[in-house]
Amino acid sequence: MRALVWFRADLRTLDNAALCQASKASDGGVVALFVISPGQWKQHDYAPARVDLMLRTLAELSRSLGQYNIALKIRVAKRMADVPGVVAAAMKEFACDALYYNKEYEVDEVRRDEKTAEMVKQASAKVFAQTDQCLIEPGEVRTGEGKFFTVYSPFKRASYKHFAKEGGVKEYAMPKKQHGMVGTADAVPTSVDGFESSVDAAHWPGGETYALKQLRSFAEKQIVPYKATRDFPGTRGTSMLSPYLAIGAISPRQCIVAAVQANTLAAKSNTSPFESGPEGITHWISEVLWREFYIHILVGFPRVCMHRAFQPTTESILWNDNAKHLEAWKLGRTGLPIVDAGMRQLREMGWMHNRVRMIVAMYFTKNLFLDWRLGEKFFMQNLVDGFLASNNGGWQWSASTGTDAAPYFRVFNPLTQSQKFDSDGTYIRRFVPELRDIEDDAIHEPWTIPGLLRSRIDYPEPMVDLGKTRERAIEAFRDIKGVNAT
Repeated sequence: MRALVWFRADLRTLDNAALCQASKASDGGVVALFVISPGQWKQHDYAPARVDLMLRTLAELSRSLGQYNIALKIRVAKRMADVPGVVAAAMKEFACDALYYNKEYEVDEVRRDEKTAEMVKQASAKVFAQTDQCLIEPGEVRTGEGKFFTVYSPFKRASYKHFAKEGGVKEYAMPKKQHGMVGTADAVPTSVDGFESSVDAAHWPGGETYALKQLRSFAEKQIVPYKATRDFPGTRGTSMLSPYLAIGAISPRQCIVAAVQANTLAAKSNTSPFESGPEGITHWISEVLWREFYIHILVGFPRVCMHRAFQPTTESILWNDNAKHLEAWKLGRTGLPIVDAGMRQLREMGWMHNRVRMIVAMYFTKNLFLDWRLGEKFFMQNLVDGFLASNNGGWQWSASTGTDAAPYFRVFNPLTQSQKFDSDGTYIRRFVPELRDIEDDAIHEPWTIPGLLRSRIDYPEPMVDLGKTRERAIEAFRDIKGVNAT
């Protein structure tokens, strides 16, 4: 048997379910395939920075596969609808008897894979779809009533029970080296038209090797204090691994295994490594599980893939239509330093600190009262770690339209958030240089600076009154929920 492994968002050789299984089962060689699909990427708002990281990681993947005598073939499908035919043609071209791939769960991707499987089977070849993007196949853990979880905490508890039942989280074996290579590897392009990135590649080195190095470094040096440092954007308190998870340069299993290995206290006391030991470790594991939860939501409630709110009642909200506010937000010119720092970090790095993402998104949806879908789309178009399940889940959480979302009456005050999590202004000074020389107290609210000094600073006044806009948002949600004003 000769197998074709179709790579997508799983650009690694280690702990790769499809590659592992195909390399073990094949006795006639393995062919690897990656399909460049600009139309699909545009349709799904892939950021140029994400495509750039993907291509650089793909180049390393090709070299790594060569060590196992597996050649990576590159094909192009202009539109998503063309992908099944391209894959089926590759199966025929390389005389493959079986197609292996790791499942993706977005609605369009599921339909694409179903069509591909149908075409491949019609040619008398077998299809093997593997669970790899998730720790647990969506729907495998359910509520007592057999339904998909809609609240995170019970989902997490059920997942931990599942891990215990399965004897922990385990990685897949290394791929088996093939006896000979089928053809030669194709050159990986360094760019794709329409996805030229302005983000410095040095921010995000490509490849599985770098991703694993970062994971190990984080597990050894930063994971224990993670809970205490994670909310402060002026310091390096997070793993910075989200871009590599998004393209599959590392897997969630590798993340969990690294965290468990770091949890020596739990090992010594023979307790659950997921729920005991240093808080930083257990909290980081819980954060990885949030990604899992949002993928499960995507499968159980596919409407969230189609620009619809998880809570249907919130569809009746009449969001503002203010192009001026939207553009100022995109440019980081809102007059709120913490918000502007976040938006400028996004433009410069293709990434934003998680605490700031929440501040920025809640300001967008509750103070500017703009439709969360506009913010979600802009993030996807710019994030190097753009991942539909997490991005949609985060935006709907902030907008109070999603599952297990922030209560509508809980509205972050960006000023107090800034004072609490960037008290000395380190983060603001890094990304809003026009405020670099302002004293710590005033840097969070530069509109309080005395007139003459204020006139010398090229920085806008706040666009909206935080108190008034907060009350307006709460009132709008009260109306749709039928809650009487108090």
